[in-house]
This record gives sequence, C-alpha cells and structure tokens, in this order.
Amino acid sequence: MPPSALPRPNPRCRVVIIDDHVAVVEMIRQVVESAGFQVVGVAAEVGAALELCRREQPDLIILDLAMPPASGLALLIELRTACGRSRIMIFSGNLSAAAIQRALMSGAHGLVEKTAPLGEFRAALHAVGAGRVYFSRAASETVRGLVNLKPARASRAVRVTEREKTVLQAVARGLSSKEISVELGLSVHTVVNHRTRLMKKTGLRGVAQLSRYAVQLGLVEDLAGPAYGL
Repeated sequence: MPPSALPRPNPRCRVVIIDDHVAVVEMIRQVVESAGFQVVGVAAEVGAALELCRREQPDLIILDLAMPPASGLALLIELRTACGRSRIMIFSGNLSAAAIQRALMSGAHGLVEKTAPLGEFRAALHAVGAGRVYFSRAASETVRGLVNLKPARASRAVRVTEREKTVLQAVARGLSSKEISVELGLSVHTVVNHRTRLMKKTGLRGVAQLSRYAVQLGLVEDLAGPAYGL
C-alpha cells in the first residue's frame, strides 16, 4: 500500500506494546513513533501487561501471542474486557490457522506475522489506528481458507436489511453489542434485536460464523484483493 493511500494517523493515538523480545519492542517503538503515535508503555509478561493497559486505557495495543507465563490469546480476551475501547493488533510469529481463528473470535482488529515485510506492519498500524481492520497478506490467505473450509449455511438467499448489514459488519470487526450501540447511535436492546434476527434468518451462531457470512456478503473487503486493510 503506497504511503499516500495509508489512513491518516491520529496524532493523539496512545499505544501500548506487549512483547518479551527487546529488539522487537525497539523496532515497534521506532515505527509507532515515526507514524506520529505515542508509546505510553511496554510490557513483557501477562500480569504487567494487563495492569499497564488497565491503567493507561490505550487507543491501540500491539500484542505478541507468545507471552509468559500464559498465552497472548488468553490475555487478548482479558484485554477486551479490561480495555473495551482499545483496538488490538496481533504481531506474532505464532499465527497458525487455529490461533488466527481464536484471535478473530476474541476480537482482534489486526493480524500481522513477524515474518511480514515492515511495510505491511506500517500499513496495519495505520489501518488499525484509524479504526479499520487489517490482515497481512499471509494472514489473509489463512482467513480465506477458514471461510472456504466451512461455508456458512446462510449461503442460501436471505433478505438482510441495510441496518442488519451495518450491525453484521460491526460484529465482524469484533465490536460488542454495547460498542455497536455507541457507534451507530442505537440502544443496546435494538442492537441485540438486530443480531437475534440475523441469527434467526441465517441459522448462524456466534461471532465466527457471522463474520464468515459478512465476508460472503462482501461487507468485509475481499481479502484476496490488493487492499488488505478493511
């Protein structure tokens, strides 16, 4: 993605880096600060990371999945509860298909493997920091495989209203019903009703199946295309 096509960074974006490799942290910090963001803290283990994020309530969390003494996936779930407004970008060398599926179900907003070119990391940083979702090229291929492996039963024609599509797109971005209500200016009760109707119409259950359906409807940008930031 050329620099001119990157989303405009938010200069007030406050970032926490969670990784136990010193060299990686230094690289991330340099890229984050060169983008105009502010690094407000760094943590190298789960307990310290959770305490730091609870205290700072950052706008963006960059998270490795290999974290002592527990997994980064377990921490991701806790962070979504403790820092509901924070956007979470996974930057890890352990992006197996199972890890990617669990990360998406747990509400990650970005996925980049540590073997990706630095340009992809920068693109992900700008996209997630600007409120979008970003999958690196390799992660995108894995997500496509997950979508094609188990086609949603809702591939049959069902009528989905524009409001339901908007809610479905937000679900695919990992937002909770409360977060969707704030973003769309609806009551939580209304959002829950839309989600319930979607599940009844499609026969689908859970965030993972609804997210796959959002891909099928084209509500989440085609991951095979040239733009990997959603």
